[in-house]
Amino acid sequence: MKYLLRYRKIVWVFLVLLIFTGIFTYIQLPKRDIPEISQNIASISTVYPGATPSTIEQTVTNPLESALDDINGISEISSASTTGFATLTLSLESDIDAASVYSNIRQTVAEEAKGFPDEVQTPSVSTDLVKSNVATYHLLADDQATLYNLRDQLNQWEQELTSIAGVESLLIKGLPDQELKVSINPEELKINRIQPNQVLTALNNAISPKALGSQKEDGTQYQLSIRDYENIDDLQNIYITTNPSTGEAVYLSDVASINRVNQAPSDIIQYEGQHAISITLQASEGVNIEQVQQNITDKIDTLSAALPTNVSVDQFYTQSTVINEVYSSLITSFVISLIAVLIIMLLGLPFSSALLVAIAIPLSIIIGLIPLPYAGVDLNQISIIGIIVAIGILVDDAIVVNDNIQRRFQLGESALKGTINGVREVGVSIVTSTLMIVFSFFPLTFLSGSNGDFIRALPLALICTVVASTILALTLIPTIQYTKQKNTDRNKQSSSKKTGILGNLFNKLEKFYADSIIPATLKKPWLTVISGIVLCLLLLLLVFKVPFEFFPAADRAEVTISARLASGTTIEDTQQKLQEMEKYLLEKTDTITETVTYTGDGLPGIFSSSMTRTGDNTGQLVVRVNRDATSASDFIDEWESPLREAFPDAEIFLETIVSGPPPSPSVEVKVQGPDIDRLVTIADDLKTQLADLDSAKIVTSNTSKEQNYITYHLDRELLAEEGVDPNQIIQSLQLANIGAPLGTFDNGTERLPLQLILDEGDNQGIDLSALTLAIPNENGPPETISYDSFITKETSKQIGAIPHYNGERTITIEGYEQDGEGEAFSEEANTIISSIESDLPDGYQIIEEGASSAESEFFIEVAKLFLIVLFLIYLTIAIQFNSLLTPLLITSTVLLAITGAIVGLFVSGEPLSFLAVLGIVSLSGIVVRNSILLIEFIEQNRNRYDTLLQAIKEAGRARVRPIILTTLTSIAALVPIIFTGDVLFRPLAISIVYGLLFSTILTLVLLPAIYATMKRMSK
Repeated sequence: MKYLLRYRKIVWVFLVLLIFTGIFTYIQLPKRDIPEISQNIASISTVYPGATPSTIEQTVTNPLESALDDINGISEISSASTTGFATLTLSLESDIDAASVYSNIRQTVAEEAKGFPDEVQTPSVSTDLVKSNVATYHLLADDQATLYNLRDQLNQWEQELTSIAGVESLLIKGLPDQELKVSINPEELKINRIQPNQVLTALNNAISPKALGSQKEDGTQYQLSIRDYENIDDLQNIYITTNPSTGEAVYLSDVASINRVNQAPSDIIQYEGQHAISITLQASEGVNIEQVQQNITDKIDTLSAALPTNVSVDQFYTQSTVINEVYSSLITSFVISLIAVLIIMLLGLPFSSALLVAIAIPLSIIIGLIPLPYAGVDLNQISIIGIIVAIGILVDDAIVVNDNIQRRFQLGESALKGTINGVREVGVSIVTSTLMIVFSFFPLTFLSGSNGDFIRALPLALICTVVASTILALTLIPTIQYTKQKNTDRNKQSSSKKTGILGNLFNKLEKFYADSIIPATLKKPWLTVISGIVLCLLLLLLVFKVPFEFFPAADRAEVTISARLASGTTIEDTQQKLQEMEKYLLEKTDTITETVTYTGDGLPGIFSSSMTRTGDNTGQLVVRVNRDATSASDFIDEWESPLREAFPDAEIFLETIVSGPPPSPSVEVKVQGPDIDRLVTIADDLKTQLADLDSAKIVTSNTSKEQNYITYHLDRELLAEEGVDPNQIIQSLQLANIGAPLGTFDNGTERLPLQLILDEGDNQGIDLSALTLAIPNENGPPETISYDSFITKETSKQIGAIPHYNGERTITIEGYEQDGEGEAFSEEANTIISSIESDLPDGYQIIEEGASSAESEFFIEVAKLFLIVLFLIYLTIAIQFNSLLTPLLITSTVLLAITGAIVGLFVSGEPLSFLAVLGIVSLSGIVVRNSILLIEFIEQNRNRYDTLLQAIKEAGRARVRPIILTTLTSIAALVPIIFTGDVLFRPLAISIVYGLLFSTILTLVLLPAIYATMKRMSK
């Protein structure tokens, strides 16, 4: 310290450099709403047009799952085989090289796809599934045709917008892809006596790439080629065959037409009564969202000017708006916290000392920002709340050092001696107490899963800020106080009187505590200790009265209404149903300010909402509510039941944005077994029993026997007699319904899928009477018979999807409870599940998961971390005091803090949430700081005073002011969060504030008695 004071100007220069580095870091740090949560997930999608779920399962899903199961690093595989489509979702282990596993997945899928039937399209492997959506815009028009005509302009938009630094990709919804459709006319086939398979073969031969090699001529090497079809019109001239009757050549144009058409839409979007196309911009990792949004806005304004006058652009969602709203609230809380802390310090410190300590606050924050980029932390509401929590902690070091240096000066010591002694007396305790904070919060960075990723920025930001404050407390505060005292010429006696607005009150408080409270508690220390312990244990019982909520709903305006209709419902009918729901709500309530419907695949990953197993029968309606009139949660409570009653044929689920990772259902049950029909029966029975519970809000299943099927029965005897291959008939039926993909037409400038279809005149299905079969006739020209003469139809309901989990057929049932019925629903559901499980046949099993399982895992993990925190605290204190009993004495204050936190949550009505639990864990390091300082002064005083009572009294007299001040400043920093902060952080602030308040009061009362008792026992 002596050298530090001598070279204090160099210290100040280093601090100035750190400050400028911190300011530069702040400017460069990306700012976003919530932390980026990495999820190692891959998705594999495979299209097999027209195939049934069982065919998809056998030919695509099972081979892929079997091959992928051999790849190390994949923890979970789930899949769904639906009509014409196979989807596999792969979850990777957390401690592996994701890039290497993704590469193995792509290679394995490519190898396995070589054995698929020719009709199966190439599987698509997606690995970057979790995107940071910057903004969503709507292009609006009164009719869809106008929007579809913008295809070329949207291609330009995609090129321009993805060229912006920080924009990784663009997601366009509501604009179907185009294809070349070759429509065969059955009448022309009949006239020219051609079968559909002849057209298919001719087209395949014509568009297939051909390699002729090369030849050498006159010493020159020539590459050989054949002139391909360079444009769409050239395809008309493809030769098919020769008409046996006329002998004339038959070309494609004679029997078919070629048109560029839109494929069937996978999304239909309507916004405020207008048709819409949505454009969602997705950001690269680690970019500054606000800066990217500004560049996007400028580019959108430029591009919009070139749109037709009947097309408008609406900015539907921007992350920067959310960021500004969140930051505005947090900055307000931040400023209020600073002012409150300064006011508290002015109450008990001289103005100059209060000002010096106050300056240390922003400097600690600025310097604490420097390590954040290297720890992968940006500025978001989680890291900022960590800094706000740190405000109340970081002033502790500055107050303690400043107060003790001032105390040494008031004892008449010189500037040099007083500064050195003042720092020496508390230096070890300050370093130790800082380690307590680090040990309390650092283990939280090891929380696993999305919860850990979500919260990791809070402990890291807090630790960096507190460490910075310790550095300033041991460098800036002593050097400035030394310089000030050295240059001040005043009477030493006059400085013995402590100042501050409430200086006299604190003097009286010190006297009252040392001369009255401590002697009273030490008269019968056993009684004091036992009374305190009994009081804490009784108050801890209040935990059973505190509500539980893992993550609360965010205070946002958006409510997402997800609807699922019966399998087989057309996308147009689904859209009509969503519009009816929209009209119903608009007529019934005036709290809605804005609506939009996304029919088909649902929202583009905004508002923390997405749908699984999407298709023509699914869609989402988003309503924005007037937050001055109601909240999103209240709107859901009010309208969820009426909506379900008004639309009983739809499976409806209402949700709003949650302040945290996406929640899990309260009950999630997986039913596994070999036979799919029996599996569906068991699952449907379980779903029905769970849905009948009064505590259940909604129960869903990922499959059921609700898909309508038409089964064709061929008269195979007739076909055999006439020498007709049944595959020819099946191929014709396929052409008449879904067509046959012929690959891609690519002339070097554009690539379009080529689809061949037999147009028998029925766009909704197959008209068997319009399809004819030519049968050879020995006595004359071939006879023709219609398909309905040898094909019969049978309708039935079959399973619409075959889901798998880790290679086994598995149906997943998810249940959500009524508000406030979580515990009752879980208990009743477990009873039903146990009953059904006991009656399961051999080969079938039930696997329980859901929110209760996830929450249990979380609390087990937090309990382990809490034990680690307590061990580290105990170890550090044991090293400092060279004692095994003293750490037990100091850590006993953790029980007092936990009691206070439970009391605070009970009184305020706030739930025991994820962050409330983290607040309780964090208290373990915060509250021991006061105990360490008090016990250290008692230990020092035992060498100065004759009796233990006198040593404790004088230690209390010296430490009560800084203990009260540091507690009040910590509370003052967090009180604004309680009244003006986000609902996510309110339980955290309440648990810390009440824990600090309760533990400080009982620490001052109980700790001297516990210390005296332990010393008497040791004798």
